[in-house]
Amino acid sequence: MINYIVIFTIVFLNGCTEDINSDNPADMPSIKDGYPKLAMWWPDTRKQSPEELKRYDWIGFGAWDDFSAIENLKTINPDQKHFMDYSITETSWSDWQNNTEVMKMIPSEWFLTQLGTLLALPMDADQNKVFVEDLLDGQGNALFEIDDEITCEYETMKVTDINLQENTVTVERGFVREAASHSKGVRIAPQITFWPKTWVMNMSSMCPKVDVGDGNGPQNWVEFATRYFEVDQMDLWDGFIVDRIEDDQSWLVPDWCRSIDPDFSNQTITDGYGDFDAAWNQGCAGFLEFLRNELSGKVLISNTSGDYYESLNGAIYEGYPGNWNNLVPETYQDWADRTLNKKGYINVSKSGFKPNYTLAETYEDEDMPNDDGSYINPYDQPGFTPDYQKLRYGLTTALLGDGYFSYEINTAGHGGLGLMWFDEYDNTGKQRGYLGQPKEDAYKVMDAGDGSVWRREFENGTVICNPTNMEVMVELGSTYWFIDGEQSPDINSGKSVNKLNLGPRDGRILLNTD
Repeated sequence: MINYIVIFTIVFLNGCTEDINSDNPADMPSIKDGYPKLAMWWPDTRKQSPEELKRYDWIGFGAWDDFSAIENLKTINPDQKHFMDYSITETSWSDWQNNTEVMKMIPSEWFLTQLGTLLALPMDADQNKVFVEDLLDGQGNALFEIDDEITCEYETMKVTDINLQENTVTVERGFVREAASHSKGVRIAPQITFWPKTWVMNMSSMCPKVDVGDGNGPQNWVEFATRYFEVDQMDLWDGFIVDRIEDDQSWLVPDWCRSIDPDFSNQTITDGYGDFDAAWNQGCAGFLEFLRNELSGKVLISNTSGDYYESLNGAIYEGYPGNWNNLVPETYQDWADRTLNKKGYINVSKSGFKPNYTLAETYEDEDMPNDDGSYINPYDQPGFTPDYQKLRYGLTTALLGDGYFSYEINTAGHGGLGLMWFDEYDNTGKQRGYLGQPKEDAYKVMDAGDGSVWRREFENGTVICNPTNMEVMVELGSTYWFIDGEQSPDINSGKSVNKLNLGPRDGRILLNTD
């Protein structure tokens, strides 16, 4: 998700029936570098206290945060790491509406667009009817739809009507970008949006080079964006979260756009976007190489779910281990693809540059925000209770690898939507890092249903995760104790156990002693 744009209203808990944000005293005993390791992306430094924020091992911030609060966190928790978001894969409407001089220099050629056409007649800055050469592509598919945002030179318009008889498109002029006059034969094409109120930029090596008059001659988007790279208060940051750096981009079709025209040619792609994906990979890899050289000594992580992991200090697995759909449970294979493969969470949390800050990030609500960027925050609803099973499932999956864990409401605002603290984080307030170090890698316990049950041993306990679709009974081999919890006392009962009944897509942390 693109995570450098504030498009939500932060709301806070009102009438919650259970304590999900318990105190964490400064003198709480802690096992240094012990597990679980915890992180938080995008908290709200203006509303959430330093006492809440200091509890995490690392925090990802946005440029809008109160930097003085971050300086304070460095004082009260010197071990905490602080990362700043940085991305050039998408640009937001707010960037254009702020009318920054750099944004005004970006031509249409640097956006990733759908198939387009040419203006059949010139148009001035006031007219709303656009005469175009084509409304359909060579296969008879519509080039434009109502509400498309279309780019033409340095202007963006919004489609309000389409007339097949006249070969015209009626538009709202100056939509975010200023209205201007355009000549006959100029290209016009729908832009591509993934995150609400943003446009995807063309990171690929197919991106046309344009001379924008800045004295640097013809250049593409990545060359331009890296040339103007700058970071406020560099000394504050231990590293950077590089957003939306994936090794391909053709997955945008058909859910997010009808087509992709990466070289601005108005020609239909017929190779299944293989060349485009390779060019996208090349462009993103070059961008990461630039950052690695520019930010020497700084940590680089990304939310790519494992792409480019050999070049990074870890990856963020958003909506993990879910499937971005609240209605359809993931299969074991979905879980395994993101957990066990070469680019999966376990391997990536142990690979790449050191230190590694890979994050398994589980969401209470995995749906995307609305098209207008709005989001109804369940944390704000009276009586809100988190999905404790989902919390356990995400956390125990994270503990199978060497990464960090975060449980958040939604990608629409991350930690700023509300910080939740769980019994499993600190053994009900007794000790941070209470499991100590892992004694071995995760291993398969048994096959069941559509997959396998997994386990990992720690110095002070054991973790069992059941990503299958059936309930299982696991022989533990010795006596363990459940966490003595307050939030889910039926699960975290404090009782001893030597065999465990565990439901599908659930997990347990068990302790060596009571």
